[in-house]
Amino acid sequence: MHTALVSTNDISAQGSARLGDAASHHLRTVLRVHVGDEVRLLDGCGHRRLATIVDTGKAGVVCEMRGEVETLPQPPVDITLFQCVAKPVRFDWLLEKAVELGVARIVPIVSARSVVRIAAGEKQDRWQRIVEAALCQCGGGWITEIEAPLKWNEALARMMAFDGPLLVGALFGTTRPVGEVLQELRTTEIPRSVGWLIGPEGDFSPDELDSAIQAARAIPVSLGTNVLRVETAALFGVSATLAILG
Repeated sequence: MHTALVSTNDISAQGSARLGDAASHHLRTVLRVHVGDEVRLLDGCGHRRLATIVDTGKAGVVCEMRGEVETLPQPPVDITLFQCVAKPVRFDWLLEKAVELGVARIVPIVSARSVVRIAAGEKQDRWQRIVEAALCQCGGGWITEIEAPLKWNEALARMMAFDGPLLVGALFGTTRPVGEVLQELRTTEIPRSVGWLIGPEGDFSPDELDSAIQAARAIPVSLGTNVLRVETAALFGVSATLAILG
């Protein structure tokens, strides 16, 4: 069954609704739907509904709504991924998988050793398209917020203001096993929000790691004895968080 991301107004319509330009273009041009096809509509805000295509004209795809709007539960843990940007192919893949796992938001960071250099606001449109396509592919209820890339000092300010424990995958210095830290968080009141900070291919500079630990109170954790790729480390941390705290 095809899936389309639509507005909350569209998904809540009574009877039939003519979808917006973006959703209509995706259904008609990319998915090549036909009259009579069933589709699954998502608004990215926790709502889902089934519909049937009744018109694919140039004025916009029209859907006949079926049944009631389904409200999906929020993920058990609100995860923010403070992710240093990686090479495009790896970063794109990471975005897709983060959406599938239900990460709430991603804050891209251009750090001192980032291989890829990105100006503020650059690539955000592309990343947004990847996030939306990934949500449609997995049928999730809540879209991942992808923010504009930040320089390290800007990102550090965001991390300092983060409301919840912040874990950082560290390759040097004193660390604790990630499972031990997450189990400790579980024994107290399970936090509603958890942050993860993952470095670039060249890892953090010593000053960056120190500032994250000292200024943002990040907890340095070990992800095992092997050195993981950027995307593997991020998904390892997110998956462990969901498994233990979810």
